[in-house]
Amino acid sequence: MAEVSYSKGRIVGFLLVIDFVITMVILFTDKNLQTDFGIVKPYFVHWYGLLVTAIIDIIGAGIIIAKPAGGYVKVGTIGSSLLAVFLVADLATYKMVGLSSVSQFATYLFGFSHYPGALSYIPGLYDVLFIFYIITAVVGALVLRS
Repeated sequence: MAEVSYSKGRIVGFLLVIDFVITMVILFTDKNLQTDFGIVKPYFVHWYGLLVTAIIDIIGAGIIIAKPAGGYVKVGTIGSSLLAVFLVADLATYKMVGLSSVSQFATYLFGFSHYPGALSYIPGLYDVLFIFYIITAVVGALVLRS
């Protein structure tokens, strides 16, 4: 595996920890995500999908922090990019959550104000997660180039 600066490589791992923490906050605070807007109990399939991304984040973070080799940093960089795409691609599942359009789901996921009729959640957290996945990917690419 390619050698990268130990401290620079670890930055990607620490960013993945931040991604994990943001995801966990979403998982614990978004009652709509947990129950499909109050329809499903105990947890909705989207909740499990986001849980999987959190697990990927924390495992990747642990590996990269422990051994920030170029190959691991590259996987973390590509993975962060794919997870950002995953958040946007989730918009295609708007019918699963009972909404009638992609724009309604986009307003709920990526809006900074509370969606009308929604259960308790913190607006803007998906935006923050998306931005941090992009930051993680960009920083990873810069680390790999250095």
